[in-house]
Amino acid sequence: MSDPAPGASVSFDGGRKSSVAIVPGLVGLLDAFLLGLCALLTYRRLVIFSYETVDIYVATTFFVCFLALFLFQRAGLYEIDAIMRPLRFSDTVIAAMATSVLFFLSIVVALKAGAGLSFTWLLAFAGSGVVVLITARMLVYLFLLRLSRKELIGRSLVVYGDGEQARRFLKRIDEVRPYFTVVRGVYADAGEQAPTEVAGRPVLGGTDRLLRDVRAGWIDDIVIALPWSEDLELARIVERLKELPVNVHIASDLVGFRLRFRPVLGSLQQLSMFEVERRPIAGWSSLLKALEDYLFAGVALLLLSPLLLIVAVAIKIDDPKGPVFFMQKRLGFNNRPFEIYKFRSMYHNRPDEAVVRQATKGDPRVTRVGRIIRATSIDELPQLFNVLNGTMSLVGPRPHALDHNEEYGRQIRGYFTRHKVKPGITGWAQVKGLRGETEDIAKMEARIRHDIYYAENWSLLFDLRILVMTALVVFFQRSAY
Repeated sequence: MSDPAPGASVSFDGGRKSSVAIVPGLVGLLDAFLLGLCALLTYRRLVIFSYETVDIYVATTFFVCFLALFLFQRAGLYEIDAIMRPLRFSDTVIAAMATSVLFFLSIVVALKAGAGLSFTWLLAFAGSGVVVLITARMLVYLFLLRLSRKELIGRSLVVYGDGEQARRFLKRIDEVRPYFTVVRGVYADAGEQAPTEVAGRPVLGGTDRLLRDVRAGWIDDIVIALPWSEDLELARIVERLKELPVNVHIASDLVGFRLRFRPVLGSLQQLSMFEVERRPIAGWSSLLKALEDYLFAGVALLLLSPLLLIVAVAIKIDDPKGPVFFMQKRLGFNNRPFEIYKFRSMYHNRPDEAVVRQATKGDPRVTRVGRIIRATSIDELPQLFNVLNGTMSLVGPRPHALDHNEEYGRQIRGYFTRHKVKPGITGWAQVKGLRGETEDIAKMEARIRHDIYYAENWSLLFDLRILVMTALVVFFQRSAY
């Protein structure tokens, strides 16, 4: 079909737009410039210039800036989603800058090489850098939003195909609404039987018309949405399009709208297949997380040992008959049972119950000391020993009682997916307000969604972000009884 279908619009208003692909690079250059500027301005404000020490400040600036920009890249801060949601990712900026400075300080202390360096300047540089970067990203977001509304930046996307695959793909685009992407219409070779529209988008023509529009520079991306069983037709279309300066994609077959496909990496990447599930936190990531757990848990136990001793004594004074610690079977990584440690917060001489109940507000089973340590989450601190014995992690899905696992496992599809990683003392669900009592199934489903999101999107910066947010939650939120 070489002509547009009756009533179809072939107008591509606004002509060629600036490419979105340059945005991440420009934001990276802006970050580097602003960090360097913050270093310079704080130096002029706080440090007396000296030829003997200026080299130290230059080297420090380059090191901290390079490491921070590297961590920004690794944390996905230069992806369009992060650029267009600056406040949502502001804590990642803070975590990356803090990590850069702390890593630099650890090197300085280890090498005893800090002579002549003002640590006041370093903190001022890092603090002002965080404020300036977050502010700049807000301004970039507003600027890009304005350019997008005027259609001065973006990409034009069209779909080839008029069947169920095309309808499903267009529906998914309406749900996801990718930034800077405008769907211009649909192309299909269906002769006289071609529809005038597919999922609300006009059918603009067939392959010949598509080729002409691409050569005119009106199209950035083509998505071929045909059944995968039509392999010869798919190959024919791709062969005709491969000589054109345009991005060509093949939409998933129908099963892809129920599952998520990922490219296969490693020794299997040459095989014609897709990955639909991946073991989370594997390879170097697992070693990095183990190092994080053992290092932080060991340091935390040393620093908190006086508090742990005070709490232990208070528990014995409040209810002398019972033990200091409460131990209970939980399911951990790969559904393996383990003993979880907590400070005992309930009376010891109460009769056992057949089914474990979640603690509720005003629960008579909770002791006076128990109310304090539960409200402040101090009762969870003995789980640092769980971290050191390898059964738990600092950050991960909170382990539930065995009875709750059985109950929710029957009611929530994919519930046990959360056990693909080690359980944690704190987690993504907890810092997002999903801690304490779950009065209905909807709250537990929300908690499970957050747990699975954490497992599938783990990074060291994500863990650091959760740990920082946990400290804030402990001080300002009271959801645990």
